[in-house]
Amino acid sequence: MSHSNSQHRNELVGMWAWFLPAAYVSHVAEEAFGGHGLMEWMAAGGGVRLSLAEFIGVNLVGAGILCLAAWAARKSKVWRWLLVSGATIIFVNGIWHIAVCVMTRSYVPGVWTGLFLYVPVGGILLFRLRRLMSPWLFASAIAIGIMIHGVTIWLVLRMPGFQLGGAHASVLTRR
Repeated sequence: MSHSNSQHRNELVGMWAWFLPAAYVSHVAEEAFGGHGLMEWMAAGGGVRLSLAEFIGVNLVGAGILCLAAWAARKSKVWRWLLVSGATIIFVNGIWHIAVCVMTRSYVPGVWTGLFLYVPVGGILLFRLRRLMSPWLFASAIAIGIMIHGVTIWLVLRMPGFQLGGAHASVLTRR
């Protein structure tokens, strides 16, 4: 490890860490209220039923976790991995929204904040954090973020009533 890399690892995580929960809250607002809302979009495409209150409740937990990650990463180097995992989740989720929007040829609530907030904020946070951690810990935190996002999508797809049917499936299965 070069001297300059170890010197960067002693730098503090700046106020920019708070862009992570801010982007999350903005994204959840678009998912909840963009178009007919993500809950209606999912119900139309696959039968998933989630009330607005349930959606907001689940995402309040997510926002709280991201606030805790930003706060902890600013207080101690030990917790920077949480911020990397969170940045990875929002980056991957932004790409996921864009991909689903393209595949279904429909507006997917969350695609605009995914494109204009999640991808850039997640990417910039990852770029800034990469020099503040060892490469092994940075890569591990990215892997954890990818796994969390993957498990979340898997759980949503396994919700009672979900089936690859409805308004969006024909576009997904067309060749």
